[in-house]
Amino acid sequence: MSAEPAPWRAAIVALTGLALTCGAPTPTEPTATVDEVIRDRVDVHVHLVGGAVDELLAALDRQAIAAAVVIASPHLDPALGLDPGRDARLRGWREANEALLAATADHRDRLFPFITVEPAEVGIAELERWFQRGARGVKLYAGHQELHARPLDDPAHASLFEWLEHHSVPVLAHVNTVRYRDELARLLRAHPRLELVCAHLCGSRTDLDRLAGLLREFPRLRVDTSHGAGLPGVDGFTAIETDRDRLRALIEVQPERFLFGSDLVTARAAGRDAGAAREWDLQLSANLGLLERERFEFWRHSARIGAFTPGVYHGLALADPAVSRVLGGNARAWLGAYRRE
Repeated sequence: MSAEPAPWRAAIVALTGLALTCGAPTPTEPTATVDEVIRDRVDVHVHLVGGAVDELLAALDRQAIAAAVVIASPHLDPALGLDPGRDARLRGWREANEALLAATADHRDRLFPFITVEPAEVGIAELERWFQRGARGVKLYAGHQELHARPLDDPAHASLFEWLEHHSVPVLAHVNTVRYRDELARLLRAHPRLELVCAHLCGSRTDLDRLAGLLREFPRLRVDTSHGAGLPGVDGFTAIETDRDRLRALIEVQPERFLFGSDLVTARAAGRDAGAAREWDLQLSANLGLLERERFEFWRHSARIGAFTPGVYHGLALADPAVSRVLGGNARAWLGAYRRE
């Protein structure tokens, strides 16, 4: 690791013993030593919306996260006021890409911009221009059920995937594998060298049998471990807790195939109010805690239907070297794969 000081590293001493002081869960883990805490953490799944660059960097510092993949997310950005629409097309993606590249221009050492595209509409020339201006990868939402305009392996997408595969471009894909597993399988067979990371344990946080089958069938497929806010996070953490020994075993056997992510969406007043900042910290800390700790805090289902209550989960408590690879090493290798020509 570099001997030069970094904001996230300097924050570690202040972080030891940190507790969230809101109505949300509060950390209860014993304080780790600085030597135990320092790792090159890279969050591979952050939706940078609302122009919240400074707020995001501050949150990364509070959680000792060195860097983050930040994603153009027009359908999640209140500043753009866009909506996916009834035809399942991703709208406003070109504008979102421009905004993301501009917002991250002064922070490319820590914020790695991933543009997003409508696969049937993007041109190769515009892809190349975005990468010349600093794009580090591509996020694909076409496997999201609300943005699924056509099959993932549709012939209209072929030129995009050929370009991505040829240039070893890091690709982060959201795929609902309950609905679209077969489409993903056909895509991966047609493009076996894709540098693809499938988000949210490849849509299988609540079905580790499906995850294990995908990993077995596609030896180059990688997944992120991200859990979002609210119900998706609660359901995912709850399901994993009941089968955490199996997930830990999957990671320990092939740690190079798992990457840490948080699915943080930097909305809600752009994190400028204390409540939003605490929610961001809770989500980041919980996604780290799933991997690093015996116990971590997040919301749980309460006795009242549709309500949440603060709670504690059992984490995976991965050991080195696996945990360091998952938290950062694998992300650095994946991000370094891209080649211009």
